[in-house]
Amino acid sequence: MNEPLPAPNILGALWRYRLSSLGIVLGTVLVSVLVALTVGSAGVAEARIVLKAPDSAQALGFEVTSESGFVRYVNQRALFVTSDRTLGAARKRLGGQETIKELREAVTAKASDNGDSILVRVDIGDAERSTEIANAVVTAYQRESKAEVSAAADEALQALRNRREQLVADVAESGSGVDAASSRTISELDQRITEIRIASDQFGDGVSFVDRAVTDSSGVITALLRDALVGFAVGVLLAATVAWARADRNRRVRDAADLARLSDEPLLGEVEALGEGETARLHNLVVPPLGSYRLVSSVLRNTVRGGLVAVTGVSAGDGATTTVLQVAGAAARDGLRVLVVDAAVRTRELSHNVALQNDWYGMAPIATGAATVHASTRVIEVGPGIEFRVIPAGRASEGAPDYFRSSLLRRAMVEARGGYDLVLVDLPPLESAPEVSALVPAADGVVLTVRKERSVAALRRARERIELLGGKIAGYVFTFASQSSPTTAQPTEQQGEAQGRVSATTVHRGGQ
Repeated sequence: MNEPLPAPNILGALWRYRLSSLGIVLGTVLVSVLVALTVGSAGVAEARIVLKAPDSAQALGFEVTSESGFVRYVNQRALFVTSDRTLGAARKRLGGQETIKELREAVTAKASDNGDSILVRVDIGDAERSTEIANAVVTAYQRESKAEVSAAADEALQALRNRREQLVADVAESGSGVDAASSRTISELDQRITEIRIASDQFGDGVSFVDRAVTDSSGVITALLRDALVGFAVGVLLAATVAWARADRNRRVRDAADLARLSDEPLLGEVEALGEGETARLHNLVVPPLGSYRLVSSVLRNTVRGGLVAVTGVSAGDGATTTVLQVAGAAARDGLRVLVVDAAVRTRELSHNVALQNDWYGMAPIATGAATVHASTRVIEVGPGIEFRVIPAGRASEGAPDYFRSSLLRRAMVEARGGYDLVLVDLPPLESAPEVSALVPAADGVVLTVRKERSVAALRRARERIELLGGKIAGYVFTFASQSSPTTAQPTEQQGEAQGRVSATTVHRGGQ
């Protein structure tokens, strides 16, 4: 374990945790849409009232002499929109369904950014009802504003008429007739009355035009889609962050280069992942082993001195049993005397592959002293003149592994080593079968199979367990690697025909 692994790739982390990442993204999108529906603008309606500029002579009670003055005027009129007077008139138009208090909470009005109009915003929770209320408020404002202007004009006109009448009465009382000054004053009053009437008619309700609120379902859909897209983007970022953090904390062996970085021992071989049809070939012993396993067999013989090799996986499913059978087949075809031992007495996977799963003799009886190595050895013929021997797992009663004797296991391995060039012991993952842990120190070397995407933590635990048991790791076989080149030996036409009609023959005879 020399070098740390490089930081995980974000896309690789997302793919590794694709289900949880997908859940995060979908959850974020759902939350975003729900928030938009709950507190967003889906039930909001807006209208705009563009105001006229009042006369500058205070004919109607308003004086606007500058741009800032007009802005103040617009703000004052916005307050009038939300006054009880306007909201009360709107409520009558709406049929009195909402109270004044509810309307006051739902309706807001403010000057626009450029200060030339009033923006009326209504949020009652339902888009259609909010539109009705907004338009009712606008109409009520126009009517109440016109009534206010008319009242102001009538008040001004009445004051001017009273002044004119008083002036005419004073002239008549004096008996001197209308002099030039009185005539000019009466004329000015008449002119002022005319100006106020004209200004009142022209100003009307003080509204230049209105942009009424409309119910636009497409706008609601657009808003929801926008919020969903925002939620998707946030969800992807969140999922990528979580996936990367998990991948960084739980790093995996992604390729043979990663395995080489993590170990001091040699990489014996790299076995690529195969399709379903090709995988079936691995369990047909008549078919020659794959090229990658033949390479493992050759390297293993040069690496381990002594001939007794225990093969185990970091975890179940790492290909230890397949590696044992393939390497045994390759060594047998090279003329070596090979013995294969199925020490996985609980699962008996290797025994199943060679059709010896029902044989009573094997490692289980040997470990309890009920059978011998000689009586438990079976011959497997994989071709004309090509064979290797197998000690199956044997049959054991429930609870028998708890009574296995380490001394008998070690003695059996010493006896097995004497008569063969290569002894391959198929060990289950040690954490799941402590009863056969005595075989680890008895071996001349331990081969550890590591599946692609196996966690670094699991690899370290397996390595530490082997070292604590006194075993020596001879090397690693990296399994289920990505296919990069067609290095796997393909069966010839004759081999394919043989595969269809011939299977390995089990010869039940003991000894050598």
